[in-house]
Amino acid sequence: MKPMTFIIILAVAIAVVFFVKTNNKDNAVRKDAKPVEAIVSKLRCEQRLKGDKSLVVIEYKGKSYSVFTSEKKCYQFQLNQQIEVFYSKKYDKLFLEL
Repeated sequence: MKPMTFIIILAVAIAVVFFVKTNNKDNAVRKDAKPVEAIVSKLRCEQRLKGDKSLVVIEYKGKSYSVFTSEKKCYQFQLNQQIEVFYSKKYDKLFLEL
């Protein structure tokens, strides 16, 4: 087997393992998450470039969590609005939806 072919196969295998591992951890975090009440503390809904995401900063128990979302979803929120989000205490992560 040529060295270049071996390197390409190795790189693809590493990428697949990394993707599966990351996906499994994300699924575990979402299963652990419980609904809680939090407050929207900052909004940046305008997207200047095509690849931009809107930013929603949410405060829960004195901590700020940044959540990137679509522009359409961002405009549904208002500053200081109390919303229901999902929080995983074990992983210290916050989600807008499961």
